[in-house]
Amino acid sequence: MKKTMLIIIIILVIIVLLIVVGKRILFPRYNEIEVTGKYEIGCEDYWVTEDKEDPFLKDGSSREVQVRVWYPKDYDNPDTKLPVVVVSHGSCGTIDNNRSLYREFASHGYVVLAVSHPGHAFDTLHSNGKKQKVSMDYMKEMGGMDPQEKPEEAAKLFAKWMELRMTDLSVVMDDFVEKSMQAPDRFESADTSRFVTLGHSAGGSTALGMARIRADVVGVIVLESPCMYDIKGAADGEYIMDDSDYGIPILNVYSDASYSHLHEWKQYRNNVKFLESENENYENIYYEGVGHMGLCDLSLASPILAGMLDQTKSKGKPREQLKRLNTDCLDFLQRLSLND
Repeated sequence: MKKTMLIIIIILVIIVLLIVVGKRILFPRYNEIEVTGKYEIGCEDYWVTEDKEDPFLKDGSSREVQVRVWYPKDYDNPDTKLPVVVVSHGSCGTIDNNRSLYREFASHGYVVLAVSHPGHAFDTLHSNGKKQKVSMDYMKEMGGMDPQEKPEEAAKLFAKWMELRMTDLSVVMDDFVEKSMQAPDRFESADTSRFVTLGHSAGGSTALGMARIRADVVGVIVLESPCMYDIKGAADGEYIMDDSDYGIPILNVYSDASYSHLHEWKQYRNNVKFLESENENYENIYYEGVGHMGLCDLSLASPILAGMLDQTKSKGKPREQLKRLNTDCLDFLQRLSLND
């Protein structure tokens, strides 16, 4: 009996060690990317409740959205107000999808509202301390979708996802405006009449969509995303697109994952228009030798997992690539802030 217990204990210890070692390999420790701005960074979480049920919980609960706000603690220029950045993560992403970028923005005086979309996020923390994992129904929708061969089905899913995500962002933006009216000195740098939307992958599609429905969106930063909201349906195997001009500055960033496919992937038709346009509002950056996950902080937090998801080997170091991305995005944001 004692020998059996000893064997069981040894097996359990080995399992625990394998889990700990595996976690360390998959998620190695790393230092935060240093910021270049002068302001000390603050970070807080709060929650916004929507006036509708959460379709993923299926228990009648109201939809509750987690917001992580990054901001300058010691902002010393109250006469200069800056646009508020609102962020939407990608499919199965997290509220810290581009954490180093949010910190960089905040160090330069910007308030950043990072939003977690329950059901679309890998996990979302609720105000009661419970976590909501990504919806398996959503995973099945993504896995079963064929945007090239079945555009009619894909167009319906795009519309469904955009309606959910864009409602989340709109509610968060309206709530922040109201909070700022009640406590105008809480975030001194925030100009709540101007928002810049930002997102990676499906989050970038959401960010673009917000520019279509809200006049207070003055710029968009898109990290490799199709214009999902512009797709209004499909007929005869082709998407029906709203290809009207956005009328505001847009930065589109691409990696090897999509850049060479933009002309062949039907859902990226509007992206091609932006890429080939002579309109100075549209800026495009292509990072060669970088995968899709190289445009978010997963590449730093878990290089192995990012490589597995990309099915590519990045030619550069994740830290240096993210610093380059953050610099380019900050440059766009600062030029927009000065010219708006």
